[in-house]
Amino acid sequence: MLRQMFMLASFSFLIIVALSGCTKKVAKVDLVPVGLPGLSDPPSFCKLVKEGPDKGRLVVTVKNQGNANAPASTTRVEFGFGGSFQLSTPAITAGGFVELPPLSIPATCYNPDCEFKITVDSTNQINESNKENNTASGLCRR
Repeated sequence: MLRQMFMLASFSFLIIVALSGCTKKVAKVDLVPVGLPGLSDPPSFCKLVKEGPDKGRLVVTVKNQGNANAPASTTRVEFGFGGSFQLSTPAITAGGFVELPPLSIPATCYNPDCEFKITVDSTNQINESNKENNTASGLCRR
């Protein structure tokens, strides 16, 4: 009887060891909005210059900090006073990022500053490892 219990315990141990080596980490996407580098902490999304085509623009970069490639999605930018805009976001490789076309900041948004909220994967179509980091908020000052 003791011998049978020992054999059963040994066999069970070997099965557990064999199966533990078979587990595979599931690859998932993790999209996050990223601001302009080096401007402030937390990073700013506002690119304010006095003249030229980039005058008063909101620059949004979407990063895929996951370990799987992200399919194309939609990013939404909501201005406090000035409306909401949908931006097509192309597919992003794991660890990669893409800068979306800059948005002109609506003049009606400044009251006196312009508040905004950015939501990546705004239509909730992508199976991500973390949905809690899909938004960023901020304000642009004139």
